[in-house]
Amino acid sequence: MAIDLDKVAVMAGKREVTYVQMLERVGVYALQLPSLDEERCLIFAPNGEGWVYALYAVWMRKGIAVPVDVTSTVDDLAYVLKDCTPLCIWTSRTKMDTVEAAMQMADVRPTVLFVEDYLTLDAEATPCPLSILMLEGDAMRTALIIYTSGTTGSPKGVMLSYDNLLANIEGVWKDVPIFSEHRRTMMLLPVHHVLPLMGSVIAPILCGGGIAICPSLSGADIMDTMARGKVAIIIGVPRLWQTLYKGIKQKIDAHAVTRFLFWLCEKVQSRGLSRFIFKSVRQKMGGHLDYCVCGGAALDLEIGRGMKTLGLDVLEGYGMTEAAPIIAFTRPGDIRPGCAGKALPAVQCKLVEGELWAKGRNIMQGYYQRPEETAQVLQDGWLHTGDLATIDAKGYITITGRTKEIIVLSNGKNVNPAELEFRLEKYEEQVKEAAVLPDGDKLCAILVPQTEWAKGRTLAEQEERLKEEVLRPYNQSVEPYKKVMSLFVYDGELPRTKLDKLQRFKLSAILQSGVHSAPKPQLVEPTFEEYRLIKQYILEEKHLDEVRPIDHLETDLAFDSLDKVGLQDFIENTFGLGMTAEDLSRFRNIAEIAEHVAHFKTRMEWAEVDWHSLLHEEHPTLRLPATWPTGPWIVHSFKTFFKMHFRLASKGVKNIPDHGPFILAANHQSYLDGMFVMSYVRLSQIRNTYFFAKEKHVNTPFRRWLAGRHNVVVLEQNNMKRSISKLGDVLRQGKNIIIFPEGTRTADGTLGEFKKMFAILSVELSVPVVPVVIHGAFEALPRGRHWPLPKKIVVEYLPPIAPSTATTYEEMTDTVRAAIQSRLNIGR
Repeated sequence: MAIDLDKVAVMAGKREVTYVQMLERVGVYALQLPSLDEERCLIFAPNGEGWVYALYAVWMRKGIAVPVDVTSTVDDLAYVLKDCTPLCIWTSRTKMDTVEAAMQMADVRPTVLFVEDYLTLDAEATPCPLSILMLEGDAMRTALIIYTSGTTGSPKGVMLSYDNLLANIEGVWKDVPIFSEHRRTMMLLPVHHVLPLMGSVIAPILCGGGIAICPSLSGADIMDTMARGKVAIIIGVPRLWQTLYKGIKQKIDAHAVTRFLFWLCEKVQSRGLSRFIFKSVRQKMGGHLDYCVCGGAALDLEIGRGMKTLGLDVLEGYGMTEAAPIIAFTRPGDIRPGCAGKALPAVQCKLVEGELWAKGRNIMQGYYQRPEETAQVLQDGWLHTGDLATIDAKGYITITGRTKEIIVLSNGKNVNPAELEFRLEKYEEQVKEAAVLPDGDKLCAILVPQTEWAKGRTLAEQEERLKEEVLRPYNQSVEPYKKVMSLFVYDGELPRTKLDKLQRFKLSAILQSGVHSAPKPQLVEPTFEEYRLIKQYILEEKHLDEVRPIDHLETDLAFDSLDKVGLQDFIENTFGLGMTAEDLSRFRNIAEIAEHVAHFKTRMEWAEVDWHSLLHEEHPTLRLPATWPTGPWIVHSFKTFFKMHFRLASKGVKNIPDHGPFILAANHQSYLDGMFVMSYVRLSQIRNTYFFAKEKHVNTPFRRWLAGRHNVVVLEQNNMKRSISKLGDVLRQGKNIIIFPEGTRTADGTLGEFKKMFAILSVELSVPVVPVVIHGAFEALPRGRHWPLPKKIVVEYLPPIAPSTATTYEEMTDTVRAAIQSRLNIGR
C-alpha cells in the first residue's frame, strides 16, 4: 500500500507530524547512533514522540530494539543491561539517575542518548527510508527483544523477527481490516510491552492511519486526545474497559428511562439500535471510535456483554509476547463476549491435553541466550502456551485458565482463581483488589480494602467486617468447593505486570510473611531540578523533616484535598503545567510526579501558592446553590426531634455573631452534626448559612437536587480550586459557612487533626471563626450505627476568634482546635 506522505503520522497534543517530517526526524535520531549491525539498543524512556523516533532510528541503523519499562527499578534495569549487554541506550534525562546506578550495578557502559534532545534539533541527516516503517528487508532478522513481564519468575528476552511482526500486522490489516489508513490509533499504554507497541505504534504507522499520543492515563487527557485526534482505535487492558463501563452504567442506572433502554438493547442485540440509543456515549468519546481492543488479560463476560449493549465493539484478543503477540482475536461484527475469537490467519492452533498450542509465522525466534528454556516451550515449531482452552467446530477459541494457575483441591475439583477474584471485587465498596490462592486444603483470599472504607478501622476490625460484609455473602452465592475459608487483609497493591496481570508467584510470599503492609520500593534520590523544587515545596508546606522519592501523596505524606490544591497551584505557577487532583492521585510517588512535570513543563520559576488572589478573584461563572424557603422549616423540624430524642441543649448561643460573615468550625462526631450546629442559628440567619459536602455524600440525583436548593456547596475532589472559590464567594457576599475541620467523623471519639481550609478562608477574607463543640454525638451515633441512641447532646458555641493581619494559617488552625479540645476535656 502506498502511504500518503503528507498525511499526519504522529499527533502529540497540538503538534502534528506528517510522514515526511517523521522520516526526517527519524533520520536525525539515527544520526546520533553508531552502525549497530544487529547490536542491541535499549529504549528506556516515557511514552512520547521521542520514543517512536528512537525505535525507528535503531532499525534504520540495523540494530535490535530492546524496550524496557520506564518505571523499572535500578535492580530491574540492571538485570536487563547485564542480560543483553546493549551497545547504547535511548533514555530521558529524568531517568539518568536510575540508568547510571543500573549501569554501575551491571558493570556495563553503553552509550547514553536522550530522546528529548533531538525533537527539534536541526541537523543535516539522511531521512529514514519508508521501507523501515514498512518493515521491509530481511524478514528473518531480529527486530525486537521484549522482556517478558515476569508473571511466573525472572524475565526472559523474547526475540521477535520482522516477519513475526508482519504476520501480526497483515492479520489485522489485510486479512481482517481493523487497522487502516482511515483509522487513527491512540498511544496510551506503556509501549515497552509488545501489545501496545505493536497495536498503538508499529501497526497504525505501517497501515497509514497514524497515532495520537495521549500524555497520561487521566480521564481528561484521554477524552481530549480522542476528540483532537479523531481516534478510531484504542488498545486497553480489562481494567480500563471495566472502569469505563462501570462509570457509564452508574449513570444509566440512575434513571428509569435509561435503565429501560439498556434492557431493551440487551434483549434486541442490534448494534445499530445500540449505537443510535447510546449515541451520546460514543460522542463523548470523540465521536470516531470504532474499536475498543482488549488484551493483556481476559475481559470479564459481564463487562464484554455490557459494552456490546452500549454499541461499543470490544475486540478481545488472546496472545503472548512469544507470539508477537496475537494468537487469536475477535472479528468485527462477530463479537462473542468471553470468547477470544478465531486464530490469526497465519496461525494454526490445537489442543494437547487441554493446553493450547500455536504454530505460525508470528511465533518467536526463541529466548535470548536461553536455548534450554526455548526448547521447553517451542517443539517442532509449536508454542506451548500454558493456557487451557476449548476450540469449537467453527474454530472459536475460549480460554478457560492457565495450567499453572488452576488450583486443584484435595477433592479433585479444579478452581480458576480469576473467576473467584472477579466475584470478590464486585464488593467494590469494601474491596479494591482480590487474589485467591490455596492455603493447605482450603482457599484463601488476599483482600486489599478500599482506602475510604478502611479509614479509621484497625486491622482486626477490617478483617472482621470483611468476613461479615464480603466473605459471608460471597460464600452463600457459590458452589461449596469455591468457598473461601480464610482471608488476609493486605495494605498495599497486589503485584501486577504493567498490563495488569496478577503475578501469582509472589502471592504466597505475602501470605507467609504475615506482613500486612506492602514494602515501599527503593528508588535512587533524583537530582534533577523539578524534583528538588517539588520536594522543597512539600517539606515547607507540610512542615516535614524528610520527603522520599518513593513517598505517595496520600498514604505517606497525608495530603488531603486542600493540600493537593496547593500543590496543583504550585506546579502551575512554577512549571506552567495544569494538573487536576486526579492527575496527582494516579502517580505512585513523588518521583513520578516530578518526572511528569519535567517532561511536560513549559517553564520553571519558583512561585508560592497565592491563596489571597484565588479567594479575591471574581468568578462570574460560579453559581452558588439556591436558597429555598424550606430551609428554616427543615432545621426547625430537626430541632424539635432532637429535643425530644436527644434532650438537645445549647451553651454560648450569644457567641454567634448577629451578622455575617462568620465561620462555624465544629468537631465532627456523627452524620447529624450539621443539623446539631444549625439548630441554634437564628432563623433569620439560616438562609445565609451554607454547608459543604463531599461528592460521595451527594451521589444520587435526589441528593444533588436537594443540595442545590438548600445551601450545600459540593466539594469537587478533582476541582478543589473551584470549590474553594465558591466558599470564598459565600463569605465575600456576607454569608456564613459551617465547616468540620477534621474532614471526616471521629473513629473513636477523640478530636482528630484539623485541615486548614477554614483557616485560609478566615485569614485571607478577615472572617471570624466561631469554634463549636458538640458533646455526646459520638455516644449517640458512633460510626456504623444508623439509628441514634437517646443520649443527651449539647452544642456549645465558643467566643469568636478573629484573625489579625499577622495571623498565619497554622496559628488560626491550632488556636481553634485548642479551644475545642479544651472544652471537650472539661465535658458538658
